Amino acid sequence: MTDAWANAMVSRIALAIYVPPEGGKTVHTNRPFHGFVLNSDTSVKDYIFSDGRVLHTCEYDFFYLPKGSSYRVKSISGSGCWAINFDADVQDEPFVMHFRNHEPMVKIFRTAARDWRAQNGLQQPAVRRAVYDLICQMLAERQRPYAPNSRREIIEPAIAKLGTDFTENELTVGTLSSLCGISEAYFRRLFSSEYGMSPREYLISLRIGYARQLLESGQFPVSEVARLCGYSEPSHFTREFTRRVGVSPGQYRKVQI
Repeated sequence: MTDAWANAMVSRIALAIYVPPEGGKTVHTNRPFHGFVLNSDTSVKDYIFSDGRVLHTCEYDFFYLPKGSSYRVKSISGSGCWAINFDADVQDEPFVMHFRNHEPMVKIFRTAARDWRAQNGLQQPAVRRAVYDLICQMLAERQRPYAPNSRREIIEPAIAKLGTDFTENELTVGTLSSLCGISEAYFRRLFSSEYGMSPREYLISLRIGYARQLLESGQFPVSEVARLCGYSEPSHFTREFTRRVGVSPGQYRKVQI
């Protein structure tokens, strides 16, 4: 997001609404208004723009869709959201934010949708006020960086899980983020900030390290090493190992024994 939002003037509200899971278009061409959106507690969606960019959004994520943009919506799970469409003298790229406390955001969107439904002659100023409130919330959130220790504490449950159960075949980012009580998108951002790699790459590094130990022991065939490291398909394990070690598991085993 740009600093231009601090001086944005909202001139018109086009819509303020809650979009249920079964509602909303999946393809948008030359969007006629700016849009602020807040996902529901179950909504996970990708917004795939015409220029190839992808906006990944998860539960309670807040995001901006620019006026004039074209994109399609891919629903991963759920799809309910609150949305406000408006005109304003601002230009920015699509962005997504995860608020540490999403309750104020939910309240603002719900109140805006209620005020818009009323159609009592006050809906324009009432919902414009909501847009300004959202702008204040997002600018304030951007100015509140997390301290490194706080980040580490938030994702510590996931690190502990990875340390003990990295060989579980069904271990997913969704499982890890749930342990931390945060959305997948926010978990990925915190994890990458702390460890310099994605959760998936971290998981693979643990598995490959363990695979090296098993192969060096000479006690197990490659297929068994794959299973013990959490891979249901030996071919998948071989590809991952070769990409990171430079030789296949079979070649590595021969050299070490």
